[in-house]
Amino acid sequence: MSELKGWQTIVWAIFAFGFGFQTNIWLSSPITLLTTITYVATLVGLLCTCAMAAGKAINGLLGFISAFGFIYVNWTAGHYASVLDQLIFVVLIDAPLMFTWKTWGQRFQAKVKSLNGKGYVVSIIGMLIAWAILYPIYVELGDSNPVWDSLVLAIGATASLLCTLHFAQQADFWFGEDLFNIVLWFTALQGGYSQAALAMLVSTLMYFSTAVYSRFFSPWHEARVVIKAKRQTNTNLKTNEING
Repeated sequence: MSELKGWQTIVWAIFAFGFGFQTNIWLSSPITLLTTITYVATLVGLLCTCAMAAGKAINGLLGFISAFGFIYVNWTAGHYASVLDQLIFVVLIDAPLMFTWKTWGQRFQAKVKSLNGKGYVVSIIGMLIAWAILYPIYVELGDSNPVWDSLVLAIGATASLLCTLHFAQQADFWFGEDLFNIVLWFTALQGGYSQAALAMLVSTLMYFSTAVYSRFFSPWHEARVVIKAKRQTNTNLKTNEING
């Protein structure tokens, strides 16, 4: 239970809003095994992103539970590309954090690292390579929107790996992934492509809220500011030595 302590009020407010909205959708629709699993997976997934923003290792366990709920839902619907999404997240972030949950969050801010310019370029190149690999796989799996769906997964996979490795820029990639997802689910809602579009759009908006918090207000951000200040100080010292 200690993993659920020390969260800022705004994080719980985001979860409370998502909980209320998703519960209303669930109760307003015919309650079946499928809708119930979707409801639980969505809520646990939201709690997972809240835990991630708060820098808590329990997000690995929560993500694992949520992933298998979504795997069941998407497998049942024949959305095999979405099944692949969840499996990749399990491998890159959920499983590693479950195995290291006792130590991953200890002295959290001291463990947070920040990418320099070269590291950022390498991360983006890695993301583009992942996109190039995933696109033909999505085509083979019959995904309805392989270009953008594979890009979203490539961004999310990069964010997952950076999070596992304690890099603060994970928030930047989650931010970008959620923006793409908002557009995709809004398009699906407008076009009537999916019965789950409204619930998924709201969920994505909640995920985006946690990404905004993580990027600008969370322990990740605080550690990033400290690292940036230290780098600037070191740069100034070196400049003074050269000029001195």
